[in-house]
Amino acid sequence: MGNCNSKKDSNSKQLGMNIRKGDTKRKNQDGPKISECKVVILGDSAVGKTSIAVRYLENKFDSNHIVTIGAQFQQPKIQLKNGNTLKINLWDTAGEEKFRSMLPMYYKDAKAGILVYDIGNEDSFSSIDYWIDALSDHIAKQNIPLFLVGNKKDLDPELKKVETTRAQAYAKEHNMMFTEVSAKTSEGIVELFKSLAEELSVRFNY
Repeated sequence: MGNCNSKKDSNSKQLGMNIRKGDTKRKNQDGPKISECKVVILGDSAVGKTSIAVRYLENKFDSNHIVTIGAQFQQPKIQLKNGNTLKINLWDTAGEEKFRSMLPMYYKDAKAGILVYDIGNEDSFSSIDYWIDALSDHIAKQNIPLFLVGNKKDLDPELKKVETTRAQAYAKEHNMMFTEVSAKTSEGIVELFKSLAEELSVRFNY
């Protein structure tokens, strides 16, 4: 599942083309194509990694925290602006320390990483250093894009522990893209995955 592949879409005439100016060199003369790419979601336990994935895929939210054991796999399909389709092999990894020794097998061959923290939990933000270090060798070899995502944007402002400007500065320092979302209300979720897909499209020519 880890490798990125592409193939011609058998229903290309129905999908149509939407090539942006300047993107014509990436146009497939036989019609749109479907590509696959592995993406990992990392972060401490209970920051909402699974909730973010479920909100995007199923548009629902469960307030009960369910511990992810190892990792969970899902595959959303996103239509790109250039008319192609990207199937993201999304690996939602466990954040608990006892499962961390298993992580390398899940982020192997990943083409992007989503690093999630809870804006109401200072420790979860501090842990982003750990998750970047865990991916450091892989980042250097693959030049993969990273997204820093602050979840629980719906929190009462008085409960917010990680200010937006601080997280933005951190993301800039580490060459990451940044956004805040709420898996509970769905704010920013669709935009996150669309931005991710478009960045992958540009980076790897999907």
